[in-house]
Amino acid sequence: MTEADFKKIYKEYGQRLYGFIIWLTRHRAASDDILQNVFVNIWKSQNVPSSEIELERWLFTVARNATLDHFRKVTRYSRFRTYYQDEYYQPPTDPDAHFTWKELSELPEKERSILYLHLKIGYTYKEIGEMMEMSENLVRVRAFRALKKLREKLIRKEI
Repeated sequence: MTEADFKKIYKEYGQRLYGFIIWLTRHRAASDDILQNVFVNIWKSQNVPSSEIELERWLFTVARNATLDHFRKVTRYSRFRTYYQDEYYQPPTDPDAHFTWKELSELPEKERSILYLHLKIGYTYKEIGEMMEMSENLVRVRAFRALKKLREKLIRKEI
């Protein structure tokens, strides 16, 4: 990979990957570290896809895996997610957010990822299934259940 190719990838996908990582972690400092590691891995990688569609899928998969690796590493030593979520969490101000961040943060990581990739990025369930190594039907079921949970929580909240 040349430096020009790397800069093009960073310029085109940096903000979208950062938004995805923040969605998963709900913590800006951790997201900064993870994004940096993602781009270090991209720079070192020898098999970067040449197709635009495959490149985008590959980048989101690398970002998701780096986020999961980060949580696995951190949870060995402390209760990172609980501590930062309770003590330092500042929900991002997103004017087009239709759900509250608190309810979203209570969903399991896979369900949050599916909702983000489908609703925010625009991937089909089939594409998400390929990225997350699940069947398309399983992705549909998880998305349906996640949305159902959110609806129930929000209805209870209004009552």
